[in-house]
Amino acid sequence: MPSLSRTLALSAVTLSSALLAQAATWSRTADIQGNGFFDAFDWFNERDPTNGLVTYQTVDAAKAAKLSYVDDNGAFVMGVSTVPVALEGRPSVRLQSKQSYADGLYVLNVTHVPTGCSSWPAFWTVTENIKSWPVGGEIDILENANDQYAAGLVSAHTQSTCLIDQNIPDAYGQVTYSNCSAYTEANSGCRVEMSNGPAPTWGADLNKAGGGVFAMERSFGSEGQGVKVWYFPNSDPSSLPKDLRAGSTSANSDNFGKPYAHMPISDCHADFGMHKIIFDITLCGDWAANTYAESGCLAKYSACSYQVGYNGSSYSETYWAVDSLRLFTDGGDKANAANSPNTAKPSTVAASSLATSTAKPSSGAAKSNSASSAASASVSTPLTALAGAAALALGLQLLL
Repeated sequence: MPSLSRTLALSAVTLSSALLAQAATWSRTADIQGNGFFDAFDWFNERDPTNGLVTYQTVDAAKAAKLSYVDDNGAFVMGVSTVPVALEGRPSVRLQSKQSYADGLYVLNVTHVPTGCSSWPAFWTVTENIKSWPVGGEIDILENANDQYAAGLVSAHTQSTCLIDQNIPDAYGQVTYSNCSAYTEANSGCRVEMSNGPAPTWGADLNKAGGGVFAMERSFGSEGQGVKVWYFPNSDPSSLPKDLRAGSTSANSDNFGKPYAHMPISDCHADFGMHKIIFDITLCGDWAANTYAESGCLAKYSACSYQVGYNGSSYSETYWAVDSLRLFTDGGDKANAANSPNTAKPSTVAASSLATSTAKPSSGAAKSNSASSAASASVSTPLTALAGAAALALGLQLLL
């Protein structure tokens, strides 16, 4: 067994190497705007894998119900139904990209994020073979539940034990969970709260300011730096690097300044394969239902299921509005695993160096696999252990 000093030294070397590595230039491969989302994404309309009280709509149904449309400003909107009563699960949307992607820059200009009690929205990427999850990995780029966190959350989920250090000096955010493994008790993945930066990264404050640009760099090549996320508010156009301005065909993250989140997990490259991009909004479910009370939502509604069933007006702000999604996935030099495969192995980090969160573990935080989520979740109410209409109907009968 390695000594404590040796494991800490290995960790320090790995972290130092990641921080000193130079970023590479990526070339733009996609620029999705407005109606282009209808061409680039598929609408998932099966049972929610995370036991949410939603009915995911087909693209035609989402268009008809105004849950997926292009607004007068040209933004692509994805939302939740606000019909007064929805006793069979509230209509919502979950979109998955038709194409798969790997290393590169994923650049989202979002003008409104979904907010409100019971909501669990996420913009994320996940293995294209989702039935094999956690094999192939998952990266949550922007996520929250019940608006419990003041800042947006970034997480990674792996099959193996992949660890990050508690202190990442080159990023604003706070590491709240250090073990990326999907098999930990909390199933939270390694997580960074994008706090302490100059601009809000979630919620009503972000929306009032007109949103902004989130840029996630995934680099698992021999000179990769793992996962980084930057944020540039639309209210301060001068803060946006020239590389990320409209019309740019190439970008180098060395020009972006200090990121809001950095997970130096390039040594865990074997855990990440080709990914699909997903936008979704679920309600209650394994995470939001479990944290409904501690988020303060019981002061507003008698139960998560009751809100879903009888308070349609509470979802007036529960929608995504996206100006554009741009992908820079060519090039990348040795940071791109497609050009220069990484052969490094993850170093063992002593348990004492890991972050311990002051927040309670959020059960079923990973969104990819219903079996894994259900097995790891410690559900505080039987409603979330049931699916769709049956769960909602039962819960409402008990409350009335």
